[in-house]
Amino acid sequence: MVSAIILSYNRCSEVLITLQKLFAVRRSLPFALEIIVVDNASIDDTSAQVSRLYPDAVLITKQKNNGIAGWNDGFAKATGQYMLVLDDDSCVEQGLTEAVAYMEQHPQIGILACNIVDEDLKGDPALNPDEAWKDGEEVAGFIGCGALIRKEVYDAIGGYADWIYLYTHEFDYSIRCMQAGYKIEFFENALVVHRVSKLNRLKKNMLVFATRNELAIVYKYFSTERLRFLVRTLLNNLKILKREGFRSAWYVALGFGQFLRLRGDLERTPVSAEVQAFYAENFWSTKPVLRKRKN
Repeated sequence: MVSAIILSYNRCSEVLITLQKLFAVRRSLPFALEIIVVDNASIDDTSAQVSRLYPDAVLITKQKNNGIAGWNDGFAKATGQYMLVLDDDSCVEQGLTEAVAYMEQHPQIGILACNIVDEDLKGDPALNPDEAWKDGEEVAGFIGCGALIRKEVYDAIGGYADWIYLYTHEFDYSIRCMQAGYKIEFFENALVVHRVSKLNRLKKNMLVFATRNELAIVYKYFSTERLRFLVRTLLNNLKILKREGFRSAWYVALGFGQFLRLRGDLERTPVSAEVQAFYAENFWSTKPVLRKRKN
């Protein structure tokens, strides 16, 4: 019923921890759990170790690293009705059975965002701590290291966008999911522990790609008041200057420059007014720059 897809790149020790945990979780489930590992052209011994230690896992070894689009190879291979998306350093600890049951009862939900135990991944609490997701809340995206995607959503809209490469792919996928008529909800009881490996995780890459991609999503999918929302997105990202100094703001500026180069290659595919309004209201960087905090 469920296919777990893990994308890994040069984190052999982390993916082995995740597989150990996931196979332990599988023994307690009332349904079948297919486990797929996509080795995104690692230069360490990830594929060799996974093959040797976990022969029951489906292993896909890629010859070229194509970033987050590597998950698509796993999505295409998956046989389950639902796809559990995990990083190589994250694993579902509890609540998977309940999450599947919830989706069975609510066919309009295309993606269920899991409860990620890593607080800085739920938006930015320094910008607005009142915006933490609530159980059962309809949201504009999910965190890519822990989510349950209905396989029919992938069949309808395809996989992650290959133009993104890193970061913010979840929100691009979510806006396409909503355009196809599905909802995304947050499910608090599905607990995913994200160990946040330091390998292959640079602050510069995160800020550059996130700024580039958030601007590109607005440019690609918004049909009205695009300029206003582009300005909002850039200014909201530049708020990092106050917390982390000029170097971080420079990375945001680099991301803006990359967006300007990218936009000419992007095919514009505007979503409905309803989907645009929901995304603009619920995604942090498209909200008004000056926002009051709740008392």
